[in-house]
Amino acid sequence: MPVPARNTLAVIGAGPIGLEAALAALDHGFDVQVFEQGEIGSHPLAWGHVRMLTPWRTNLGAHARAHLEAAGWQTPDVETCPTGLEFAEQYLQPLARLPELKERVHAYAQVVQAGRRGCVAGEEADPAARRAQPFRLLVRDQGGRERFEHAFSLVDASGVYAHPDWAGTGGIPARSELYLRPQMAYHVEDVRGLARERYAGRRTLVIGAGICAGLNVTDLACLAEEVPGTSAVWVTRGDAAALRPRADDPLPARRALRERAAALAAGASPAVTHVGGAEVEDFEFNSATHRYRVALAIGDGRRVEEADRVIVNVGFGPDESLSRALRTDEPQFLVLGHKANARDPDFLLESGHRRVEEAIARLAKEALG
Repeated sequence: MPVPARNTLAVIGAGPIGLEAALAALDHGFDVQVFEQGEIGSHPLAWGHVRMLTPWRTNLGAHARAHLEAAGWQTPDVETCPTGLEFAEQYLQPLARLPELKERVHAYAQVVQAGRRGCVAGEEADPAARRAQPFRLLVRDQGGRERFEHAFSLVDASGVYAHPDWAGTGGIPARSELYLRPQMAYHVEDVRGLARERYAGRRTLVIGAGICAGLNVTDLACLAEEVPGTSAVWVTRGDAAALRPRADDPLPARRALRERAAALAAGASPAVTHVGGAEVEDFEFNSATHRYRVALAIGDGRRVEEADRVIVNVGFGPDESLSRALRTDEPQFLVLGHKANARDPDFLLESGHRRVEEAIARLAKEALG
């Protein structure tokens, strides 16, 4: 195998952090290749109907904005909050089409696993010995064909949105959740738009207390005002008091959402029933009635709720299998973006972009001298 140049760098993920890292790396002298498992902006497109809680000015990376403006890009109104669709179409996709990135960004190229040529995680503890070997990436295209790519530096910016957490207590699946997961929802549903027919006039169980759950519950409450018979049961591990917004929240849109959600948990809508202090024990699905029975543990008691639909919004976690062949202190390997802050519910792109600049500058000093 030909040995790649020492300045080669592979980036996993073509989201906002991955593309910002790629441009920062180019500006520091790296030869960059970006691998995206789906289309560019696939995660924001998945929640494209949702308006972001942060304005454009905090969502733009410094390197990305500089390159776009040099190409004649018109900056949106920096104080408005874009939808996921607008963020993908007006920012991420133009970034990937920049002349300096166009041939370097590979859509529908899934990195299945990453390792280091000739090394495994438990061997060659000497960083210098591992640094002498390039990273080896197994990449799969849309047709299932696989190939190897190599680079001497690696950035994992694959994010967490594709890996929802389980509903069961302790972070593991509830009984039957593994089996039923493909038919339940784990993201922000467009309940008043594309998914309207699935939720209108039906009873939905929403599990979780974060932003995604709040968005789904507030939309279901609005749908209930439009379509009689629509209702929601909102299950959280904490009580209603835990849902109250923080007075010092710097994001007005997030504070407003939490206020609406807290009001619903407190009984503001007859269509929404809040069940607090609950842990999900198991799921059952009746194929004859197409309804779910969800068993909840509340203190020493047990409660069963029935619903037509189930939405699980208990957070997201990193896919650790991608880098299982690498060491936690792997030289010239960075994890950036939401994946590096997976358990931080308040992670913002603004802080992620700052981390990119610091990390890429340090990586350039280490790898390029």
